[in-house]
Amino acid sequence: PPVYPTANPYNNALIPFVNPPFPALTSTPSLSISVKTEWNKNKYIRSAGMDTGSTGVVIGGGLLGFSDSTNIDKSKPGNEYLSSSGRLWTGYWINADVTFYIAEKDEKGRRKQVIAHVPILAVNESSICFAFAEYGYCPEGNKTEVVSWPTTIHYIGVGFGRGSDQQPQALPDKIPFINVGQIRGEDVDDIHQGYILSQRGVQVGLTSDSVASFKKTKLQPRAGSTDNDWQMASMAIRINNSPYNTGRALFDTGINQSYIAVYDNIRSTVQTNKSSLIKSGPQVLVPGSVVQVLVPDEKNPIANYTIKVTGSPTASGSEAPGYVMEKPPSASSTTGPFINTGRMFYNEFDAMLDSDCGWFGLRQR
Repeated sequence: PPVYPTANPYNNALIPFVNPPFPALTSTPSLSISVKTEWNKNKYIRSAGMDTGSTGVVIGGGLLGFSDSTNIDKSKPGNEYLSSSGRLWTGYWINADVTFYIAEKDEKGRRKQVIAHVPILAVNESSICFAFAEYGYCPEGNKTEVVSWPTTIHYIGVGFGRGSDQQPQALPDKIPFINVGQIRGEDVDDIHQGYILSQRGVQVGLTSDSVASFKKTKLQPRAGSTDNDWQMASMAIRINNSPYNTGRALFDTGINQSYIAVYDNIRSTVQTNKSSLIKSGPQVLVPGSVVQVLVPDEKNPIANYTIKVTGSPTASGSEAPGYVMEKPPSASSTTGPFINTGRMFYNEFDAMLDSDCGWFGLRQR
């Protein structure tokens, strides 16, 4: 791993969650933000969900005061699709300053700030469209719950390795925590762009002290993309005493349940039943099943996440309320076998992303 800078007031800061404790079974970790663009006054949002399963700050255009008559820059149309809910947001990527607030106060009693310079997706239409996952667009007649210039959307997508054919715009330039321009009222100085997720909040800017206790694994670049676009972390997974499948892991703060896709040599050996805890009632692993995830592989793991499914998760544990068994990965799958752990994983681990140099770290608590 690289040499990280010594901490100074302008190369790192801790942004606290506004809804501790994290992780919670029932809520996404959230932060206070303000959003300023060329076309709106600074808009304060007291609580915006922070999601490592998507990429980009998404704000309802109506919340920023936009409407059909607002002359915003429409040269970069975009969308964000959340596969777990079928939610499709379409709009325009426009440059913004996104401000986060830290615990320290200035002499006037105002909270000090971290400011990131990133494009945000100003949403002009929100809908539900499950067909988007299949087609990469929403065929007419498939949209429900359509809202124009919504006022209730405020979402902070900070995930890496989320770019795909469906999400070609999910690139690192959209992640506020790795595009930090100012800390505590000054331009950043000697910053190593990256972030750490812990139960207290998000530390932006990596320093030698803050990363020392993490075990780290090198990330692979995403072929044909930008320099600092890293693929998701590698992992080896087995269920009960099966052989290992190797693929990718997503440690997703945006959902509480878990999703697993493995080849038939594992899938055919496991038992599932219909979930009583997840609304759509998918097939989940039966109580007594043991899921073992080793990052990045079974030979030299930096972390071992092993869960014995009880079917009755607690707020203090790291069991998800349901391990949903998906179809085995197709031949064209870009990830191969896959686990989305869901957010309860963070009861056991803190995580770090070094976006400048492409390292991922986990620290067991």
